[in-house]
Amino acid sequence: MRIKAIKMDGCGNSFLVVDELKTPLAGFNRSVISNALATQHDTDGILFVDVDRSQGTPTMKIFDRDGTEETMCGNGLRCATRYLHDMYIRNGNFSIITGDGKKDVRVIDDLTEVNLGEARDYRQINDQLHYVFTGVPHVVVIGSEMTLENARIFGKSLREEKSLCEFVGHPEGVNVNFIWRDAEGISVRTFEMGVEDVTLSCGTGSAASAYVASKVFGTTLPIVTNSLGGSLKITETGGRFSICGQTRYQGKVTGFVNKIQPKSTNPIDYHHHSQQYHW
Repeated sequence: MRIKAIKMDGCGNSFLVVDELKTPLAGFNRSVISNALATQHDTDGILFVDVDRSQGTPTMKIFDRDGTEETMCGNGLRCATRYLHDMYIRNGNFSIITGDGKKDVRVIDDLTEVNLGEARDYRQINDQLHYVFTGVPHVVVIGSEMTLENARIFGKSLREEKSLCEFVGHPEGVNVNFIWRDAEGISVRTFEMGVEDVTLSCGTGSAASAYVASKVFGTTLPIVTNSLGGSLKITETGGRFSICGQTRYQGKVTGFVNKIQPKSTNPIDYHHHSQQYHW
């Protein structure tokens, strides 16, 4: 099976955007597709964009490099926002339905901003470790500047620490962010589940880190978070957190998936994809 996609990145956090308005995949195993495409094109995840027929609202599904479906991805949502705006949506302000609910998004010139909603379930684990949910679970570690290799080693250890993961209510694992103060705001290194490595940037991790920094350091928002792939501006309005930064197109790609079988015998509904939506 051949699948066409657009490769994009948000602050170096890379994705393939699969447009299901053009390539319907209802009934097929997106987990298998995602793992194959991400491996072939060396991306952190796969974004499947479509439209909810009942609401006429764009949708986004996000799968990690290993094929795990996530409820949210901040930089992935920013890339989906830019793609949907450039391809279909004239208005710079609109909404996208995600696994974590409907999110308000907007495009401002060369910047893309998405509202992740409220930071949830915050708890302080000890003097250095904090937990918060910003669409996916994040542990934030307060410390000093850390090398990439140490972030990998300690990130993997905490991500797999069963007692920690069970304590915060996510036995499947957590994302781990190491943060420290810098001249502009805070620096962040995130070890992401599903990628199983430190990524160049993590949008939900940056939001979680900014939230924890505001509590621990007393830093007022907006906060600039600096990752290996670039910077994000984190703002808070009415308890809801937004992340804003640049996105980039890297080009068109084609992926190949072998031995893929439909997940059910229900026929794929191709007809709704020909409908014209005017968001």
